[in-house]
Amino acid sequence: MSPTVRFGVNVNTRLPVIFPEDYGLDQLLDLAGRAEELGYESVWVGDNFFSKARLESIATLSAIAARTRRVTLGTAALISPLRHTVWLALSWGTLDRISKGRTLLAVCVGGGSAESGGPGFTAEFDVARIPYKKRGRLLEEQITLLRELWSDGPVQRDDEFHTLPGLDLEPKPARPGGPPIWISNNPQVFDLDAPIVERMLRRVARLADGWMTCTATPEEYRALWGRVREYAGEYGRPEDAVTPAYQITLNVGEDRASARADALEVLNRYYSTKQRDLSEGMWERDPFGAPGEIQDHLGGMIEAGVRKFILRFASRNQAEQVERFTDSVWPAFQ
Repeated sequence: MSPTVRFGVNVNTRLPVIFPEDYGLDQLLDLAGRAEELGYESVWVGDNFFSKARLESIATLSAIAARTRRVTLGTAALISPLRHTVWLALSWGTLDRISKGRTLLAVCVGGGSAESGGPGFTAEFDVARIPYKKRGRLLEEQITLLRELWSDGPVQRDDEFHTLPGLDLEPKPARPGGPPIWISNNPQVFDLDAPIVERMLRRVARLADGWMTCTATPEEYRALWGRVREYAGEYGRPEDAVTPAYQITLNVGEDRASARADALEVLNRYYSTKQRDLSEGMWERDPFGAPGEIQDHLGGMIEAGVRKFILRFASRNQAEQVERFTDSVWPAFQ
């Protein structure tokens, strides 16, 4: 029996900044509504402050909440260490109430370093006065504290990151205890020491309701997901405690050449790179081609363990991509 696989659409909050002539805020909100009409399970937004300028994530999701009634609203992924935990608890709890309990908070430590992603990544932490090397520990504390703040009773803390004198935060999210919290990380993308990778995966296994990664081959995903499940078992968590998800960057074209050319232009602008071909970077891990090629790639990721896909289209024409995927790719998985 084939596994149940769910699809969501990342409406791409950076494109209104880099391609405003093609995809403004109105088109973004329209696309969120259209994704719901077409039957997608969820709608997602990305997050950065200024290293990759974009519409702010929680504010944008609030607007999407007002335009939709059914879809789950998520972040792919929110850099929680850049936000004070109490303000994040309040703003996200408010969003959850606005959406009547439809949110999913996926958090991450941030998308790179000065060496791997440019100085803008670390500059965001400098501006927020958050020690860059402590962001992993802070994220772990934030997940625990968010769940406490979203539960009944006062919360008292006096530690390295928080000083709370018995705070009973209101209003709380629509759902008792708050929404699911996922962790997003990509250990396969960076050259990391084995203890660091283990710490990243154990963080997911111990604390998260879901794991999201991106730019992984099926082999990489299978190996990492296997370790998350193994560690979760060591912590005594149920087998289905952690949802395996994948944000896939793709372009559905009439043919491989046109899809890759369209994607290359957008990804170079998105990441401020100057690649001459997608093979020069990490993008060979994701599919850009005709519908059959996309289907084959998705099938391989499903075999590796993915059960939820977040679709992020590398194209100026977001609406066309969603319609094309819906018509020519999605039916193979329904």
